[in-house]
Amino acid sequence: MTAEDPTDAASTDGGTVTESGSEPTAAAGGSRLSGLRERDDFVVIVTAAALVVFPFLLVDVLGAVGEVIGLSIGGYTGLASLVLTYGIVVIGFNLLLGYTGLLSFGHAAFFGSAAYTAALFSQVVASPILMVVAGTVVATLLAWPIGFVSIRRSGVYFAVLTLTFGQALYFYALGPGAWLTNGDNGFSEVAAHGLFLGALPLEAQLIPVFDSYTVMYGFAAVMMLLAVWVGNRVINSPYGLIFEALGENEERVEFVGLDVFRYKLMAFIISAVFAGVGGSMFLIHEQYIHPTTGLYWITSGDFVIMTVLGGTGSLVGPVLGAFVFEYVANVVSGVSLPVIGSIGSLWRFVLGAVFVFIVWVFPRGIYGAFSDLAAMLSERSGGGGEEPAAADGGERE
Repeated sequence: MTAEDPTDAASTDGGTVTESGSEPTAAAGGSRLSGLRERDDFVVIVTAAALVVFPFLLVDVLGAVGEVIGLSIGGYTGLASLVLTYGIVVIGFNLLLGYTGLLSFGHAAFFGSAAYTAALFSQVVASPILMVVAGTVVATLLAWPIGFVSIRRSGVYFAVLTLTFGQALYFYALGPGAWLTNGDNGFSEVAAHGLFLGALPLEAQLIPVFDSYTVMYGFAAVMMLLAVWVGNRVINSPYGLIFEALGENEERVEFVGLDVFRYKLMAFIISAVFAGVGGSMFLIHEQYIHPTTGLYWITSGDFVIMTVLGGTGSLVGPVLGAFVFEYVANVVSGVSLPVIGSIGSLWRFVLGAVFVFIVWVFPRGIYGAFSDLAAMLSERSGGGGEEPAAADGGERE
């Protein structure tokens, strides 16, 4: 008998035949990266690093580039915190649309209600932190009855029901509720201008060298970190897996004995919590709220555009969509071109063109495009890997 060479022996772990000494494939690297994305510490650290450099890139770097090319493409000081405010909203909205598969056109109801609640609460206690808490509580309580009624229908009927509730609150704020909301004049009597009872003014600079790092941005960045952490926990929890299953096949979830209505209602309420936080932050940022900017159906439509533009079914994809949306609305709208002139009110036309291009070329949104590019580069760097073993479990010669 001759001794068998150990390098020729195939491992028999669970019937899968592999060769020892083989190089790791690109799939293994992708699996490791996917595992990192599920870790809270990794997600929070990467998000924190991005939040540190974001104002510098948006305001200072783009501002310097704009001076060179002769176009005003740099963001203004408050734009970074405004992007984060909307980013918080669409992280929660994506849990409803991207994972659970429910399209709501009424999330402005929670956004605007939280903003008005925060404004009214500031008359009692001028604390931005408590204003966010108060606005979020009201948005959450409001989501229970609206969700309880709306979720009993699906598809376009669900979307129309949420739109109806949102518009009802909009017209209430303009008419019968004007004694509380100040109607078409908007609510501007916001008393909170600093953290810790005014000890830290919101417009104060955190880093004297850079104007873009303000206390308001630091507050928004902390709230964004919290939103990303909570969103990641929800996505990778059993609840998140059920949300995703509902988006893929609701009937199968019901067949295994799970209460579909309960989980859809929880997804709706959780998304409203994020909208409440974002609405309260928007009020603190703008120090003003109007029914059109807070409760109108176009605001709900903007949330849909941001989410789809950035990429549904991903944690940070909608935040990228919020950035593109707000950049076009606040920066590109002020650009003057030689032939066309000032873009001005045509910014929604520009946004529509960008939206059509992204959806047509990259159906999975901006984040999906980056993910596909990263996967392609990973495969190329891995040399394409080795040929996989036979699918039927046969031995490789």
